[in-house]
Amino acid sequence: MSEYILKVIAVIFWSAIKYIVGFFMALGMGFNFIETLIYNVGGGMLGVVVYLYLWDFIFQLRMKYFPPKPITGIKMSTWRRFLIKVIKKYELMGIVILTPIILTPPIGTIIAITLEKNKWKIKRMMLLSFLGWTLFLYGIYALFGVRLDEVIGKLF
Repeated sequence: MSEYILKVIAVIFWSAIKYIVGFFMALGMGFNFIETLIYNVGGGMLGVVVYLYLWDFIFQLRMKYFPPKPITGIKMSTWRRFLIKVIKKYELMGIVILTPIILTPPIGTIIAITLEKNKWKIKRMMLLSFLGWTLFLYGIYALFGVRLDEVIGKLF
């Protein structure tokens, strides 16, 4: 029983930090559909809630001890250009959709809080995004028998 609890805690922890890692861990540990859905979405939302309310505290500390310096120029990489295009075109919805797969819950939440001040709206949209991605990825896994962890292992 304690081994099962440790597995659940590991999946929830990784889903809060990097959602896709938590999803693959849940598949690798042999969780069924309901367990995967609950632990991954719960872990992702735990991460969103923690970072959503922790960000205010971190931002206050940063402003107190490290005041902003004048910006002289920002080096633009292709990744930053892509992220700026998504933010300008799709705003909060684009960030919410990218958060579970490409971004991580901490980064996606921080970007979302800079775009939208309504925390309940961010939580609702993130919940729908986590649910949607979990259903989509598990659907690929269940319907087609595609082992996503093996496919990604071959790519990298």
